[in-house]
Amino acid sequence: MEYTGISNGLLIIFGGIAGALALEALVRRLFSPEVLQRGHDITGNMLSVVGTLYAVLLGLIVVDALVRFEAAIDVVQKESNSLADIFLLADRLPQPQQDRMKQSCRTYATLVVEQEWPLMKQGHVSLEARKTAFSLTRCLNDFEPKTEAEKAVFPLILEQIRVLWDYRRERTSTVLYGIPGVEWFVLIVGGFVTVVFAGLFNAENTNLHRLLTAMAALIIGLNLYLVSLFGYPFGGELSVSNRPFKIDLAIFDGRFEELPAHDRERIGK
Repeated sequence: MEYTGISNGLLIIFGGIAGALALEALVRRLFSPEVLQRGHDITGNMLSVVGTLYAVLLGLIVVDALVRFEAAIDVVQKESNSLADIFLLADRLPQPQQDRMKQSCRTYATLVVEQEWPLMKQGHVSLEARKTAFSLTRCLNDFEPKTEAEKAVFPLILEQIRVLWDYRRERTSTVLYGIPGVEWFVLIVGGFVTVVFAGLFNAENTNLHRLLTAMAALIIGLNLYLVSLFGYPFGGELSVSNRPFKIDLAIFDGRFEELPAHDRERIGK
């Protein structure tokens, strides 16, 4: 994971608190203390209903964002593992298929790290990387396995290429489709309504009322920040790292000393 800053978090949290206090002040200006006092019963009941519904909705979306982020980490790891497996299995192929396969793997990993990852932060993917991934399937078009070893490794490589494609499509789909705009609309409107209801009470201690309103806004803001943080695994402030593909490049170039211990063990080094 890579963390790039807290600017959005500060804006969401402290902006929300400031907005909530402004709404609370506006409500006090629009309604007299007597009116607010007489409406305590209905206001309290409605706040219970609205607050509960909003809390459930907000919780579900936060959990969905967390699951989305964890799934993105898993997909990147599996995609990079498939690419490394293709490269290692290519050692059992004859020439020129072996060199073509290995070069395509190296080019793909380089494009993903240097070109596609920066593009994903902007919600785009690399067409060059996609073309290179597609070229992997063509590396064996003119290959007909003859030896028993070739017959054994050929279906394994084809299966890993299929797996690579599947995980690439899943990763790029996550990039192109983040948290839907309608969900953000519902979350913001729901938070607005909840804060307004919190302001529809007449407390003798104005400072205490403001403190409680600010605390409610703080909790809402923190949860909204979690949605923005985890809902965009490749474009948010907390993003999925491209380190698995960098490890692939280290494997391809024989730089095994740069690999973590468990990766060195996996390839027998």
